[in-house]
Amino acid sequence: MLPTTLPTELLDRIRQILPEDTPVYLVGGAVRDALLGKPVHDLDFVLPERAMPAGRKVANTLGIDFFPMDTERDTARLIQTQPDGSRLFLDFAGLRAPDLESDLRDRDFTINAMALDLRQLQTLIDPLQGAQDLRNKVIRPCSEASLLNDPVRALRGIRLATALGYQLLPETRQLIRQALPRLPQVSAERLRDEIFRILDGPQPATAMQILAILGGLPY
Repeated sequence: MLPTTLPTELLDRIRQILPEDTPVYLVGGAVRDALLGKPVHDLDFVLPERAMPAGRKVANTLGIDFFPMDTERDTARLIQTQPDGSRLFLDFAGLRAPDLESDLRDRDFTINAMALDLRQLQTLIDPLQGAQDLRNKVIRPCSEASLLNDPVRALRGIRLATALGYQLLPETRQLIRQALPRLPQVSAERLRDEIFRILDGPQPATAMQILAILGGLPY
C-alpha cells in the first residue's frame, strides 16, 4: 500500500471530473515524495493527449486558477490556494513520448521516473526500479544520455543528493562531469532557477562543494 501523504480527496475529485476512458497518470516528484512519506506540494499529471483541455475542465469544476504554459507541448498549470494561504500546483502535460513507459525512461533520475495511474493508485508503475533506488538512497540517471540531453539535470542531481542525503553513485558522478561542460547551452533562466533551488535547499554549502569537486563552478 502506498503512503497516504498524497491529497487523496483531490485526486478522487480529478478522477471523477475526467471521463473514465481518459488515461491520466501522476508522475515524478509527487510519487517520489509519497513513497518517502513526505508532504506533497506539487502534482504533475501526464495524459496521452488533450492535457490542456483536461486541465481546464478540472480547473473550471474545482474553481481554481488555470494558466496555459506551453500550447505546443500541451502543458497547463493549475493553482489551488489552500486555507492557510499556501498554494498547490497541478501541472497537466501531454506525454513526451509514444507511451508512458517511454516517457518515464526519458526523464532525469530513476527516483523521479515513477508513476501512478489515477484510477489504480495502489499500483506503482516503476520501469527503472526507482523505488529500489529510494530504498538504497542512491541517485541514478534514467540512462547514460539523460544528463547529456539536458545538462541542467546535472545540477538537479546534486541538489537531490544533498536535499535527500542520498549518494551520487560513481557512474552518476561521471555522467555529471560529462554533462557540466554543456551547461552554457542551457538558458540563463533555467540555470538561475536550479541554482536558486540549490541555495534554498537544506545543504547549499555541501551542494556547492560537490559542484566544485565535479568541476562545475567555471560553468
